[in-house]
Amino acid sequence: MSPAFVNRYTPPIPPPEILPASSEPHDINYAFPLYSQTLTSARVRLEPFVPTLHADALWAGMAPHAPELFRYYPIAGTKESWVAKLEDIRQQPECITFTIYDRTRNGAEGGDGEIAGMVSLINTSGADLKTEIGFIMVLPAFQRTHVARTTVGLLLRYCLEPPESQTPGLGFRRVAWCANSRNAPSIGLARRLGFRDEGILRFTWVLPNVDYLNAEGTEVRRRFVANNGEVVERTEGWARDSATLSLCWDDWQDGKREYIASIIQG
Repeated sequence: MSPAFVNRYTPPIPPPEILPASSEPHDINYAFPLYSQTLTSARVRLEPFVPTLHADALWAGMAPHAPELFRYYPIAGTKESWVAKLEDIRQQPECITFTIYDRTRNGAEGGDGEIAGMVSLINTSGADLKTEIGFIMVLPAFQRTHVARTTVGLLLRYCLEPPESQTPGLGFRRVAWCANSRNAPSIGLARRLGFRDEGILRFTWVLPNVDYLNAEGTEVRRRFVANNGEVVERTEGWARDSATLSLCWDDWQDGKREYIASIIQG
């Protein structure tokens, strides 16, 4: 009797350990339109992350502060882990990473602002009209300024405004914000911008075995009966619990559009 099913699954190709250098334009592999006017304000602009343009400057700003900057994230604070995560995001056509520019400062080579950080749209579903603002990282020199709140405001406008709007967007219905449940500054920023608490999702991320990440995680300690009948108890690793918030289309049209506009305008 022939089998009822087969399994032709093959593992995906792992991301490169280093960002490839190329004279060719970088393929952002993004399924949705980009509206530069919606992603730009007088003080902040967002543009797609391009390794050859942005990686060195971003890492130079992150590296001296890596343990503190990465402590609430589910990736180790090394360039290799960071690069692999960005490539993983790029390979998902409904997700994208942006470089944040502070337009109130001039970069080393002049131009339209200084690189201030990065942010991604992840866990996106065009079919369900939803996304999540994630992996936001503002460099220390730009923290406690207008950069973080304006960046999030621009992304909310981009995600929630309809395509026919004066500031066209994607017309999504839901924007989520998921932070380490111990990351009070991140949760506080989301609340101040109008995100609504939805609860704690337990064990949402596996943490790499890094002391400063585990310190902000939850221990996974398994207990089971082994084949020999003995009860085994062991630490399997560490995980992240995530505080989940959202700002949705109804919040947007019931006052949050105007509130976020005031933040964007400064």
